[in-house]
Amino acid sequence: MLQTPPSSRSAGVDLATRRQIALERIQHLITSCEERSARAWRNYYVSQGLTVGLAAITPCLIVLAKETPNSWLLNWLQLFFPAIAAIAAGVGHIFHWRENGVRQTNLAEGIRSKLWRYQTRSGDYGVALDESQALDQLVVQVDGLNLQSVARWSSAQLADAPPPAEAAKPAATR
Repeated sequence: MLQTPPSSRSAGVDLATRRQIALERIQHLITSCEERSARAWRNYYVSQGLTVGLAAITPCLIVLAKETPNSWLLNWLQLFFPAIAAIAAGVGHIFHWRENGVRQTNLAEGIRSKLWRYQTRSGDYGVALDESQALDQLVVQVDGLNLQSVARWSSAQLADAPPPAEAAKPAATR
């Protein structure tokens, strides 16, 4: 049977422990966003570089193949390079690496901004709040940012999905 963990406000958890748990989670979120962002940007730049590089080589291969018509290798390469360039362009489009890089960078910076405001007691975390209230607000706002990012990602994935094929309609009878 699934048991729920004790809440962070249970009698055994003091403010210092709650703060430590929250700050560790926030740092984990920032680190994972930065890692995912770096991976997405790297994949994007590699796919774009392959697309441009392979497409640029294609005319050179065509000229070389024209000058040496008996070379089966050049004839094959002039077909192979554009195909790989098209695959790289398609893969870059399908996996949305640029968009994911932007989204993850934005999320990391948003969380970092919330943390900085909390640490300096600025904005929503001003001196009017006590330490416990400021921590509660930080956790709620960071969690909200994270959930909004996931919701935007989900919506984007569903929006890009191909529409379902319509069921075959029976022919009309007279």
